[in-house]
Amino acid sequence: MTRKFTFGEIVSGQVFQIGLVVPDVDVAMRFYADVMKIGPFTCNRGFRAPDGWYRGKLDMPELTITHAHTGSLFIELIQQHDDTPSVYTEFTDKHGYGLHHLGIAVAPEEFEKVMAHYYGLGFEDVFTDNLPSGARIRYIAPNSEAAIEKLRNDTGVGYFEIVEIVDLEEIFFTKMYEASLNWDGKTILRER
Repeated sequence: MTRKFTFGEIVSGQVFQIGLVVPDVDVAMRFYADVMKIGPFTCNRGFRAPDGWYRGKLDMPELTITHAHTGSLFIELIQQHDDTPSVYTEFTDKHGYGLHHLGIAVAPEEFEKVMAHYYGLGFEDVFTDNLPSGARIRYIAPNSEAAIEKLRNDTGVGYFEIVEIVDLEEIFFTKMYEASLNWDGKTILRER
């Protein structure tokens, strides 16, 4: 049986996140809060992937990453602060800012099976990281530049992020989900 998570109506294997690369997370958070009524956000400034590998090379660009829930959907805003080659600059150099990836929540016991499914369809790792929580993340895309562009042209997205929802990640996402249910509509940022 597919595991149901405690943040919204999400089950293992479903899209739970929209990842957007933006030029200024503070401006973007204000827009999403004021106009779209999404909030509150958590914010991680000066983030560097602890074990990040981009296309086979150690990848540690400086990022600001913010998160908020709207219903069961998790919005992730990402700003890169340097020109280190990364999965984000690969995207912005070709397409500018905007929709970068869809995140798929996966239970630990299903992670290898899900990865094998995508690898079998011709996807490959573009960026990988192992988070301090113990979670594995994998940004994947088709295994050729032409196939990535076809996917983007056909679907509007070029990458998928497979996120292993270990206990600490589930607690983190659940706290954000609960904060969105009790949001005062004014506070942009909340403590992590």
